[in-house]
Amino acid sequence: MKPFVFLVLIALSVFTVKSQEISLSECQELARSNFPLIRQHDLITQLANNAATALLRKYYPQIQVAGQATWQSDVTKIPITIPNLTIPELEKDQYKLYAEVLQLVYDGGETDLQRKTIHANALVEQQKTEVEMYKLRDRINQTYFGILLMDEQLKQNEILLNDLQAALEKIKVMVKNGVSLATNEQNLEAELLNVKQFNSGIITGKQSLIKVMALLTGKQITDQTKFIVPASVSLNTGNLRPELNLLDQQINNLGLQRKQLTAQLRPKLNLFAQGGYGKPGLNMFTNSFEPYFIAGAKINWQFSRLYTLGKERTNIDIQQKSLDLQKEIFNLNNSISQTQQSGEIQKLRQMLQTDDEIVVLRNKIKQTSAVQLENGVVTSADFIREANAENQARQKKALHEMQLLLAEYSLMWMKGN
Repeated sequence: MKPFVFLVLIALSVFTVKSQEISLSECQELARSNFPLIRQHDLITQLANNAATALLRKYYPQIQVAGQATWQSDVTKIPITIPNLTIPELEKDQYKLYAEVLQLVYDGGETDLQRKTIHANALVEQQKTEVEMYKLRDRINQTYFGILLMDEQLKQNEILLNDLQAALEKIKVMVKNGVSLATNEQNLEAELLNVKQFNSGIITGKQSLIKVMALLTGKQITDQTKFIVPASVSLNTGNLRPELNLLDQQINNLGLQRKQLTAQLRPKLNLFAQGGYGKPGLNMFTNSFEPYFIAGAKINWQFSRLYTLGKERTNIDIQQKSLDLQKEIFNLNNSISQTQQSGEIQKLRQMLQTDDEIVVLRNKIKQTSAVQLENGVVTSADFIREANAENQARQKKALHEMQLLLAEYSLMWMKGN
């Protein structure tokens, strides 16, 4: 039983350690699914489907029931007299109650284009949400790499703390033996407090960023969560930004609007049937209530659309030119940003080539200064200066590494990859 319990504890500990890790891609996926705006997609789809379904009801039989009672000041009369024949005279009160069924047969394709336009507009609205969601991805990048940078700063400061603590232990012995001044010990203690104070500020800043990440992702993230350093990325060519897709969809909508203008010029064909009961019926010379029935076809062709057709087409052309211009401006600005970011990446790569050399040299100087401090050749202030110089060199290298990764992922974001 004990071995079993031991294995369970090991499994749980492995799971716990694994659950404390999180990657950049995981944060981006969690943020996308957690952000409230993502639910707008389903709402837009539902509205579009409802509107498109409602349009199809135009092809359902349209039924109406109507009634009418009138009294006329005069009626139709036959102004002739025929011997031995009495021509009935219509009564001035007339009544009619009828039901009419109207069935749309052909509307020039207008309904189909309207349905396509509804779905196209829904895609535009959904793409607008994608544009906003894409901004969230950059925010996640900034927050994630900010946390990684602070982790690296704490790691490098830990080395400095160890160096200062080791020097302090040696100086304490020397002061006790009377071979070093007490000020050397005091300087090291003061510098240790300075570094610890600086660490406290970094920890507070990291905790703040972790809270932001937890809110964005909806995941429980603590100070113990390990943020995995992402690998360097190979940058592809091309531009797949959602803003360009949005402009393309808006241009596609203009094409549907042009087709609708043409469809509105076509004739509309309906079948109808009307049945009723009235006085008179279809025989207008009968003064009694009679049922009646009429069936036929109606065609409606409106030419008044021609009055504004030219102006409406011109307006659509202007809108397309405006969208094409927006697309050109976006591509230009995006190319400028990519060029600047590529230059920043190249600069950081060059700086990192010398960072290693600087760190090695600073480490050698610090080690020499530590030996000199132990031998009483230099003071603790001299050692602290060299230890801080090495720490600054390591901090700069860590900063440049994080800045390079962030710059690469930012360039990837600019390209829409």
